Amino acid sequence: MRERAATDDKVETEKNTLILWRDTTMMKFIKNFRKDENGAVTVDWVVLTAAVVGLAVAAYSSIEGGASELTADTDTFLGKQDPNL
Repeated sequence: MRERAATDDKVETEKNTLILWRDTTMMKFIKNFRKDENGAVTVDWVVLTAAVVGLAVAAYSSIEGGASELTADTDTFLGKQDPNL
Protein backbone atom coordinates (compact mmCIF):
# COMPACT_ATOMS: atom_id res chain seq x y z
CA MET A 1 0.00 0.00 0.00
CA ARG A 2 2.89 2.34 0.76
CA GLU A 3 4.37 1.71 -2.68
CA ARG A 4 1.10 2.68 -4.34
CA ALA A 5 0.87 5.86 -2.28
CA ALA A 6 4.47 6.74 -3.11
CA THR A 7 3.82 6.07 -6.80
CA ASP A 8 0.65 8.19 -6.71
CA ASP A 9 2.57 11.00 -5.00
CA LYS A 10 5.34 10.76 -7.59
CA VAL A 11 2.84 10.86 -10.46
CA GLU A 12 1.03 13.79 -8.87
CA THR A 13 4.34 15.64 -8.42
CA GLU A 14 5.27 15.00 -12.05
CA LYS A 15 1.86 16.28 -13.20
CA ASN A 16 2.22 19.42 -11.09
CA THR A 17 5.76 19.99 -12.40
CA LEU A 18 4.56 19.56 -15.98
CA ILE A 19 1.65 21.97 -15.45
CA LEU A 20 3.93 24.52 -13.79
CA TRP A 21 6.47 24.21 -16.63
CA ARG A 22 3.70 24.55 -19.25
CA ASP A 23 2.21 27.59 -17.52
CA THR A 24 5.62 29.22 -17.13
CA THR A 25 6.47 28.53 -20.75
CA MET A 26 3.14 29.95 -21.91
CA MET A 27 3.64 33.10 -19.82
CA LYS A 28 7.13 33.58 -21.30
CA PHE A 29 5.68 33.11 -24.79
CA ILE A 30 2.94 35.68 -24.17
CA LYS A 31 5.39 38.22 -22.73
CA ASN A 32 7.80 37.77 -25.64
CA PHE A 33 4.93 37.95 -28.13
CA ARG A 34 3.76 41.26 -26.68
CA LYS A 35 7.30 42.71 -26.81
CA ASP A 36 8.03 41.53 -30.36
CA GLU A 37 7.30 44.22 -32.94
CA ASN A 38 8.49 42.45 -36.10
CA GLY A 39 4.95 41.70 -37.30
CA ALA A 40 3.69 45.20 -36.51
CA VAL A 41 5.34 46.67 -39.61
CA THR A 42 3.70 44.01 -41.76
CA VAL A 43 0.31 44.78 -40.29
CA ASP A 44 0.86 48.49 -40.95
CA TRP A 45 1.65 47.82 -44.60
CA VAL A 46 -1.35 45.51 -45.03
CA VAL A 47 -3.69 48.14 -43.57
CA LEU A 48 -2.12 50.89 -45.69
CA THR A 49 -2.39 48.80 -48.85
CA ALA A 50 -6.01 47.93 -48.11
CA ALA A 51 -6.80 51.63 -47.66
CA VAL A 52 -5.17 52.52 -50.98
CA VAL A 53 -7.07 49.75 -52.77
CA GLY A 54 -10.32 50.90 -51.16
CA LEU A 55 -9.72 54.48 -52.28
CA ALA A 56 -8.88 53.28 -55.80
CA VAL A 57 -12.13 51.31 -55.99
CA ALA A 58 -14.11 54.30 -54.74
CA ALA A 59 -12.42 56.60 -57.26
CA TYR A 60 -13.00 54.15 -60.10
CA SER A 61 -16.70 53.87 -59.22
CA SER A 62 -17.02 57.65 -59.24
CA ILE A 63 -15.08 58.16 -62.47
CA GLU A 64 -16.69 55.22 -64.29
CA GLY A 65 -20.20 56.68 -64.02
CA GLY A 66 -19.09 60.06 -65.33
CA ALA A 67 -17.01 58.51 -68.13
CA SER A 68 -19.95 56.40 -69.31
CA GLU A 69 -22.18 59.47 -69.42
CA LEU A 70 -19.52 61.47 -71.29
CA THR A 71 -19.10 58.65 -73.80
CA ALA A 72 -22.85 58.50 -74.42
CA ASP A 73 -23.04 62.30 -74.85
CA THR A 74 -20.11 62.24 -77.27
CA ASP A 75 -21.74 59.43 -79.26
CA THR A 76 -24.99 61.38 -79.47
CA PHE A 77 -23.18 64.57 -80.55
CA LEU A 78 -21.13 62.83 -83.23
CA GLY A 79 -24.19 60.94 -84.47
CA LYS A 80 -25.93 64.26 -85.18
CA GLN A 81 -23.04 65.67 -87.21
CA ASP A 82 -23.15 65.67 -91.00
CA PRO A 83 -19.85 64.41 -92.41
CA ASN A 84 -20.52 66.09 -95.76
CA LEU A 85 -20.23 69.65 -94.44
